[in-house]
This record gives sequence, C-alpha cells and structure tokens, in this order.
Amino acid sequence: MIDILKETVNDTSRILLRSDICKSAGDPKLDGELPPVYVVEEDFEAASKTVSNPRQLIMLPKGYDPSTFFGPEAKHGLLYLPYPYLVPGGRFNEMYGWDSAFPVFAWTQSNPKLMREQVDNQLYQIKVYGKILNANRTYYLSRSQPPLLSMMVWQIWREAQLRPWTDFDPDGIYTNAHYWLRYAYTELVKLHDYWTSLNRVAGETGLSRYWDEGEVPAPEVVSGERGHFHHAIEYYKGNLTSADDIEDTKLFYDSETETLTPLYHRANRAMRASGFDPTGHWDYGALRCMFHATSCLNSMLYRMEKELGDMATLLELPTESVRWGELAKERKIRMKKYMFEKKTGVYFDYDFERKRLNTKPFATMFLPLWAGLYDAEEDKEDIKKAVKFILENLETPYGIVTSLDNSGSQWDYPNGWPPLQYFAFNGLARYGFMDDAKRIARKYMDLTASVMQTNGTFYEKYNVVEGNAEVHTINGYDINVSERGTFLWTAAIAELADQLLGS
Repeated sequence: MIDILKETVNDTSRILLRSDICKSAGDPKLDGELPPVYVVEEDFEAASKTVSNPRQLIMLPKGYDPSTFFGPEAKHGLLYLPYPYLVPGGRFNEMYGWDSAFPVFAWTQSNPKLMREQVDNQLYQIKVYGKILNANRTYYLSRSQPPLLSMMVWQIWREAQLRPWTDFDPDGIYTNAHYWLRYAYTELVKLHDYWTSLNRVAGETGLSRYWDEGEVPAPEVVSGERGHFHHAIEYYKGNLTSADDIEDTKLFYDSETETLTPLYHRANRAMRASGFDPTGHWDYGALRCMFHATSCLNSMLYRMEKELGDMATLLELPTESVRWGELAKERKIRMKKYMFEKKTGVYFDYDFERKRLNTKPFATMFLPLWAGLYDAEEDKEDIKKAVKFILENLETPYGIVTSLDNSGSQWDYPNGWPPLQYFAFNGLARYGFMDDAKRIARKYMDLTASVMQTNGTFYEKYNVVEGNAEVHTINGYDINVSERGTFLWTAAIAELADQLLGS
C-alpha cells in the first residue's frame, strides 16, 4: 500500500460507520428537520430497546403501501437496519446497495464481524422489503441497485473456512457458518426472484432490466438536484431533429402542458436503479436505460446464478444446484443471442424496444469478464478481441474512463469511477491478462495517491483524462463527494488494487 493512502484506507470503516441509527438519520439531500426512523411492526419493539431515541421511531404497520413514500410530499425518513452500517460519505448518509459490496470484498479478513453485519443488513432488507434497497431511505422503497450480494456472501463464507466463526459472530446469533449460509441462500433466492420477474424482465429477451415502481418525481432529486427536471424540459423544448430524439420527446415530454410525463419520471428513476445516474450512454438523461437489457445487470445475475448453484451444492440441495446451473446456462445463451457482437467480442447493452445493440463504448463492458461469462478455452479469440477493443477505447493515462460521451453527466467522459476500475482489473485478471490488470490497478493507486497528496482526501470519482479530482456536471449534483478525507468505495478499492498488485 502506498504510504500516503494507508492511514486513510485503514480509518475509513471507522469514519463512515453509523452505529446509532437515530443520530445518523440526518439527510443532506432533503431539506428540513431531523427525519424519523421507520421500523416495520414486527421489529418495532426490539428496535425501541436498542436505539438512543425511541421517540424518533415510527411504526410501519403490516400491509403498509410502499407507494405512499414514492412522491416528494411524503414524510420521508430513514429505514431501520438491525446492525451498524457503512455509508458512502458526505451527502450519502445511508447504506447503499452496491456501494456496500466493495468494503466486504476488501476488508472481510481484517474486520470480519463488521463485514458480516453489512451482509446481514442487506439480507434483512430482502426479508422485510423484498429486495436490497437503493439505500435505506423511504424514498428508495421503489427500487433496488446492482445486485452483488451473492459475491458478498461468498466472501464471508470463504474467509470463515480459514478461521473460527466466532470472529464473525461473537454474539452467537448463528450456530455456525453453515447455518448462516443457509439463511443467506434463502434470502438470495428471493433477490433472484425479484430481478427475474414482473417488470424487471426485458421484453422478449427474457433477460433482466433496471426498473422503478414509481412514476412521480424522485424526492431526492426534487430537493437535492435542483434544476435537474428544468434541464430536461429545456432539452425537449429544443430543436431536436433525429428520429430517436423525436420519438423520445413524445414519450417523455408533454408539449401542450410543457411538463415531463409520468413515463419520464419512471425512466429517470429506473436509471437511478442502475447506479449510473446519470449518463449519456442510454441517450439523453439515460432515460432509455429502462428499455435496455444491460450487460452489467445480466452479468451480475449470471454470476449470482453460478454462485447460488455452488451454495446449493454446499447445502446438499442437488436438485436446486442443477436448476441454478440450467438458469445460468440459459442466461448465457440469451446474452449471446441478444448482446454479443462477433466483430469485437464484446457483450453490449441491447435496446429491446428498438431491437438493436447499443455499441457505444461503456466501462461496463468489463462486467462479462468479471462474471466469468466467457469460456476460457472456447472463447479465447473473442476474449482477446474484447480486451483489445475495450482497452483501446477506454484506457487513459490515469485509468479507465466511463465512456467516450462528453455529455456533461457524471457517469461519462472524462470521469473514471472506482467500481469500474475494480471490474476492469478484476475481470482482466480472471482471464490471465495480469499485465493489463496490474497496470490498471497501478494507475488507480497512483491517481488516488496523487490527489491525496494534493487535496488530502479520497473522492467519489476522478477525472482520468487530466489525472485529478476536478469533475463538473451540467445535469445532476456538481460536487465531488467525500467525508473527513475519504469515500467508502474509493478506499475499499484502493485496498483491492493493492491486494492485486501484491499477488
């Protein structure tokens, strides 16, 4: 580990830990007083005994309607979690779905109990809300985030084979690691059901897509990203001439009332479920995300299906193990049919409404490598072509740029994001491209160390074209987030990059 990064990496889990849910309820994204903490009825009594201010709790009765929290007019608050949790930092003062995966990947060995608690908080969300929430706020009840939980469970399980289970569970909540794995498996099956059912199915492809249940303005955008919706209205009022833009304008904008349509708001919210909020990759405002079967989501689900099969084998559930193998095989076949381009060897996102590939280079092209979608022998030439295409398009002197689209959105050129650096170097390493993997990891370490030397902090994202933390957006929040010198996934991925470089 580079010396200038070591202390901050080691301190991050302490700085960003929220161990008192009542004191941690503040929400920088919303205006007003300290929000309440909502607890489902079956956990209300237990929560009342453990929180610092029981009067701050509000009960969610059995059968409550989550849609009452979709709009900005609701009394929004924090959603109770049973264990202390890590937050990204700054304006993101709650536990996020995919943000929480990278600390578990990085720090399970050094902090086993806390990392098991992060996993258990997500398992709790599935049990109570039917999915891992975007984050534990009421306005996120309508959507999830990229699913990485099966990998998180495996990380705990693998480490638990090397040391006593009491390191992970000193309070004896679970009898042993096997008992915990059985519980985790049960909830993961529900999460898989969520992503493969109802409106999460991407049309005739049978693959999955990102989705949100709401079709009203997202409350956190109304308060925390002022000007976002005005920007969209001005865009649609402009002189748009392409056939695609004209078609989208009819979907998302009512020219008679000069207002955004309910479908616009659903699409805007579905884009946020992807984690890429916003990007120009799925056209203006990423609104066509909801019309795409994306390679990132389906790669994650492919890996989940493979890992659920392995868990079923460990749990002596042979019939279920076979079923997971068949589901993974079927997903791979469908991804090959709809997403694969032979010329480049790349799995692209597929617009199932317009029935065409979205071949704009995007850093999620690394996800099929990370997920093990390619067969190392049968697909050897395709792998070589894909790696060549992706690196030639997206590698810069300072890392992997998110896209080539200079749209003014934060998930685009010239920005590089820590999770995408991780998927890049991890995916490359999986297929033996160790020189490339270590080069990307080294660029990440050098860039974060250089900025740390100058500014004294880890940031949410970086400018990988100029090699600094100067990032500016015209659509979204125009800040680079950090808290007390750190940001959760940035520090965790520094640890993961360091582990790769030392391997």
